[in-house]
Amino acid sequence: MTNNLKRLGFGGSAVIDGVQVLVTSGSLDIAKSPSYLNPLDISPTQVSRSRVLHADGTEAYSLNIGLDVTQNFLGVLTTLKLFKRRYSFTAGFNDGETAKGLTNCFVTSLSISGAAGGLMTASLSLVSSSSPSTPIVPNNYIGFQGATGWSPNDFPLGYWYSGNTNVKDWSLSMTQEANPVYLNQDVPTPRYIKVGLVTYTLQVTTYEQVYPYSPSPTGGTDEIKISTGSFTLTGKVTSESATFNGPSDLGGYTHSFETSANATTGSGDTIIT
Repeated sequence: MTNNLKRLGFGGSAVIDGVQVLVTSGSLDIAKSPSYLNPLDISPTQVSRSRVLHADGTEAYSLNIGLDVTQNFLGVLTTLKLFKRRYSFTAGFNDGETAKGLTNCFVTSLSISGAAGGLMTASLSLVSSSSPSTPIVPNNYIGFQGATGWSPNDFPLGYWYSGNTNVKDWSLSMTQEANPVYLNQDVPTPRYIKVGLVTYTLQVTTYEQVYPYSPSPTGGTDEIKISTGSFTLTGKVTSESATFNGPSDLGGYTHSFETSANATTGSGDTIIT
């Protein structure tokens, strides 16, 4: 019989905003920026010329997590959590030996995608002004088994879960400007994270042609409609293309959609609801 304790060979674990996810990769980076000065006096005959270390400088902390999407993870992919601008949360991963993580994280980039024949996958890049911590993260994935037994709702979600039979592949991404602001003194941690603009981009490849601007061959004036089960994006189609890779390929029609506010409403206009 199949041993249900072994699923797809995943090792380690990760937690994002209190939800355990099926991690496939993780990294914690500390970018140190020492302060240097250029020497005022260097003899032309000097053999060695070098900049001078002025101060230890500052540090920026970033976390990157890759995962296969499960039902539990969809619970944090909402406009009230990860898709919300300036949303702060805790995240970390366990490589099987030790846990590493950050508190007060902000998303700098988030993507989720699906393609025929595969699983839905996601990746997150996060930044924090707080020093790395040791979060409570199990050293293995335990989400498949709940208090009442095996949970069928938290298996990796296949591409077919994501919808329309006429969609060949798709990707949804979020980018958010989140930059560390440093103190004018010898303190390694940033003062705070300055969060700027946020953009959402959806790219969809369909098997059927759509005509968002010009009349279709049948005389209709179809427009592209983009919707999900939990949110709506407001913006414009930024590119369209048609591809064909030989007689064994069905071909596809790709549209890229990018969010933006209306000039008449200003920055207060809602681009995701």
